[in-house]
Amino acid sequence: MKKYFVLVLVFLMFTFIFSLSTAAADFDGQKLNVLYMSSVYADAAREMKSEFEEKTGATVEIIDFPYSTLHEKILLDLTSGTGSYDVISNACQWDGEFAPYLESLEPYIEKDNYDTSDFIQNVFENAGIWNDTIYGIPHATTPYVMAYRTDLVDELPQTWDEYLEIAKKYTDPENDMYGVATPAAKSQFGSLFFTRLFSMGGSWADEDWNVTFDSEETRRALKHVKELLNYADPAAMSWGLDEVNNAFLNGNAVFSEAWPTLGIMQNGDNPDKSEIVGKWALAEFPNDKTGLTNLSGWDITINKSSDNKELAWEWIKMYTSKEKQKEFFDKFQIISPRKSFWEQDKIKNSEIAPLREALNKSIQWWRIPAGNEAKTNLSNAVSSYMAGQMTLEQSVQYGEMVLEEALMNNPPRAGVKNKNYLILQEQLKKNN
Repeated sequence: MKKYFVLVLVFLMFTFIFSLSTAAADFDGQKLNVLYMSSVYADAAREMKSEFEEKTGATVEIIDFPYSTLHEKILLDLTSGTGSYDVISNACQWDGEFAPYLESLEPYIEKDNYDTSDFIQNVFENAGIWNDTIYGIPHATTPYVMAYRTDLVDELPQTWDEYLEIAKKYTDPENDMYGVATPAAKSQFGSLFFTRLFSMGGSWADEDWNVTFDSEETRRALKHVKELLNYADPAAMSWGLDEVNNAFLNGNAVFSEAWPTLGIMQNGDNPDKSEIVGKWALAEFPNDKTGLTNLSGWDITINKSSDNKELAWEWIKMYTSKEKQKEFFDKFQIISPRKSFWEQDKIKNSEIAPLREALNKSIQWWRIPAGNEAKTNLSNAVSSYMAGQMTLEQSVQYGEMVLEEALMNNPPRAGVKNKNYLILQEQLKKNN
């Protein structure tokens, strides 16, 4: 009996060792093409590349494009069925548009008993899950928040009117000082306008997709951003992320609105790159009526036309693992959607701690196929008003028209409700 037990044990050991060696061999010679937005997300992928190749025996090519062209690149590949990209890091607002061309991850999750319970539920529902099906695993997320000068702002504004008051107080063009640094270029500012609109109680459409842009909340939000320009650098209408980060880090603004987790957080306390070391922090935007803010979320998906789906899933598992998510924050300050990430003492006591609560009340604009067209054209309406090319009423009516056109061009699937609106109404009831 003892001899039999030893033989069985030896057999099991060799079986285990053999399984480890063949795990990599299963993918030996395969090539994986992974696509990310040009950012720290792509940098993290390159950091992981050699480890993944060593583990799997495959080779990996990291491809990245700037956000301005990423949607077009992904859409062309998906709709053509070319399968140029096996793994795609997808902005969550495109989930509904791309879902028909993406692989459902549920069979892979079930096969490997992959634990999804560690992801913040609100984030997962807005980044990865579409119509109750998991098409992506969230890998980076942040609510829209602001950076502010702690040496100048004692009490954070709770309404957008209070925000403007503080911005006005510190605006001093003669000394190159402004109340706010904001990326007012139309391609970027639209989403910051929507943050204001949603927190003021406004919406694009009701739960059944009847357009509701023509409202007093919309007019208030538009008037607000028009006044905001009085307290921003005169060149702000052409500014993007880099210009905003530079202005804030150089000490030329009290508030920064441009995704401070993509630049300010990395460099704010670096004396070689910052004039405000120890004088800044992150905070939620004003709560106003609803307390809602926008969600910036990215989920990692598998192209349905990929010939390397199993290998693609292996990449997703490693890239979204607890260990890698912690590592990516330490090296690249990428904020994880995992609960366990936020439960670390070093995170609870860090400058990003205020973001955790905001993740529970962050929403995304339309994730249906009409969403990208709607967002682009609505941003044009806002930008045209800010630039003085449209009156307030012209901007409102133009916004109403382009939303209706987007829905006409890409009608929502029967039974799909506008969850954005439902969440907004729920928050209004809670706060009133």
